[in-house]
Amino acid sequence: MAGSDRVPPRTVYLYVVCLAMLVIGVLAAVALVRSGLALAYPDPAPTFSWTAYTPLDTLSGEQQVALGSDLERRSAIRDAGTAGAALLLAGGVFAFHWRRVRSDG
Repeated sequence: MAGSDRVPPRTVYLYVVCLAMLVIGVLAAVALVRSGLALAYPDPAPTFSWTAYTPLDTLSGEQQVALGSDLERRSAIRDAGTAGAALLLAGGVFAFHWRRVRSDG
């Protein structure tokens, strides 16, 4: 076997980065869909909740449910933003490295 059969380390690096970005992109897309579903179909809020800012004895049952729903909505929005940013970043890194792979071939 000749030495020309070996794959250059740069090509291996580019393919490994592309694979990692694909995995990150898939996980981010799943998290984004999950956050979207949490916004569209929220879990029923429990009739009890507690925050460090609001003691329970000052809240009525309806206020507790509203507080739980609000906290869940905020969490879903925050998770959607994080997943969207990860998806955009992974897509950009993948596109950059994939262009390099295509130009070497």
